[in-house]
Amino acid sequence: MSAASDVVDAAPDRAPQVSVVVPVYRNRHTLLELLRRLDAALAGEAREYVFVVDASPDDSLALLLEAQRERPHLVVLELARNAGQHGALCAGFAAARGRVALVLDADLQQRPEDLPRALESWRAGHDFVSGWRRVRRDPLTRRVASAAMNALVRRVTGVALHDWGCPLAAVDRSVFERIPEGGEQRRFLKPLVASLSRNAMEIEIEADARTGASSYSPFMLCALALDFVVSFTRRPFQWLIGIGALGVLAGTLGAIVYFAARLFGASASDRAQVLVVLGLLVGLQLVVLGAVGEFTHRIYRLVQARPLYEVRAVHRADPK
Repeated sequence: MSAASDVVDAAPDRAPQVSVVVPVYRNRHTLLELLRRLDAALAGEAREYVFVVDASPDDSLALLLEAQRERPHLVVLELARNAGQHGALCAGFAAARGRVALVLDADLQQRPEDLPRALESWRAGHDFVSGWRRVRRDPLTRRVASAAMNALVRRVTGVALHDWGCPLAAVDRSVFERIPEGGEQRRFLKPLVASLSRNAMEIEIEADARTGASSYSPFMLCALALDFVVSFTRRPFQWLIGIGALGVLAGTLGAIVYFAARLFGASASDRAQVLVVLGLLVGLQLVVLGAVGEFTHRIYRLVQARPLYEVRAVHRADPK
């Protein structure tokens, strides 16, 4: 029996109900097992697989095109340049034809066997179902960095998900069709999807040990955190302006007290002079820095129409 024989109503000319979107970068060693486990986990579903090859330097593309011969429901997107995980997912969402998109990475750290539970929650009425890796098998430095990033995203978005970094998810079409509206926020898909969702939930999943090295080092996570803050909120710049204004106010009050004391004959203190001048200067610098940041943030939001990804080719199975 071929791998495609259990696919219900997922011929290339008919829209499937379920689209499985998988970004691929240096995953040649796991792709065949991933396909086999997806076939078993989603047997009987009207489905398609949308694998997005993110300019991978290995032979992942050739391997997927070979696997496509036995799986007419496998669609392979070939990107012209590396767009990163979130850019590749955006390309996959744009190509997906299903009513729901199931998302997971190709490294087998998330188990395809958990996808039916996400699908069940979607059918129960949730338009966004996110995986939660309660037990992590990553190095301590990665877990600490991820915990800090999770806390930051919860703080900024106000959405109480536990695991913002877990790729496994189910996203309703009504949500992922609106992703292009997010502009530069598309670089942080899960927070964007959560903000577009009306009925999100989490499911606990088992996370296996990663096959290969992670694409995100602790330093990259720090850079990602900064990009996230700039994309999703301008509050830090407003805080700088507020703190700077308080510094200016404190320096001004200190200067008034200092000059009043001098008028009444009090002896001058070099330390008091330094503190007054320092308070004024630091406060003014923070106000200026916050104002520049606010102005830059507004420009940043205006020029975010640049393409997030570029598709070189869409490979679909030849109709029999």
